Amino acid sequence: MYEKPDLDTPLADLRTHITAWRASLQRHLSEERKGKSIAFDVQVMEERDGIAAEIVEAFTAIDAEMSKRRVDSAAPAVWSIERLTDAELTAAKADWPELALFNGATLRLAADVLGIHMVRDMARQAARNAPAVLNSRTQ
Repeated sequence: MYEKPDLDTPLADLRTHITAWRASLQRHLSEERKGKSIAFDVQVMEERDGIAAEIVEAFTAIDAEMSKRRVDSAAPAVWSIERLTDAELTAAKADWPELALFNGATLRLAADVLGIHMVRDMARQAARNAPAVLNSRTQ
């Protein structure tokens, strides 16, 4: 079953670090900078280096949380399609002649991703639209 990732903590950390980054940037651009030497600029940039490292850590935590569940798709498990066995696919082809519009490899790929009922619907629509498409090309 799909488990919702816990992103609240890493996102809160990211917001905090971004706020600190902005404050440091504002300090660097503020009136405080006027009349100071390059040492002030270097000091502020060094402060931002630490903040940047914390931002990277927050993104790493978000990535780790989002990467916990490795599947073929990022969709929740309840959205997944059960893959057809070869016997089921053969039976579907026999029952639904419109599936002959697709070659075997394409049919297998589409059925594994979308489900055989969606592929059948696509084949029906293609068969319905084929005469109009073919007529428009001959004119």
